Amino acid sequence: MPPPDPTYRNARREAIVILSVWLASTVYCCVYAYFAGYQRSGHPLGVGDIRPVLGIPSWVFWGVMAPWLVCSVFTVWFAGWKMADDDLGLDHAAELDRDIREAAGEGDADARA
Repeated sequence: MPPPDPTYRNARREAIVILSVWLASTVYCCVYAYFAGYQRSGHPLGVGDIRPVLGIPSWVFWGVMAPWLVCSVFTVWFAGWKMADDDLGLDHAAELDRDIREAAGEGDADARA
């Protein structure tokens, strides 16, 4: 069996990294929000539990806003410096556009104009 195409390998690696970061962020957000922002048996929440950060309840800031900021910085870094720029071959857009126009019958009208 031949080795997989480098473009496939890069896309698979990038998908695994992105999905892993997404999963870790989702788990963190849900767990932090559950423990810091919701009333549970034996842990009633009161006004003293809000502790605002920049006018936002602390559990929302640290459980939602901070992970969003971290994920945004990660996205810029990963997309800008770590994703592979693979050669996908020649661009056949003009040829495909011409074939589509010919199949639709527009090629003759363009030639007459």
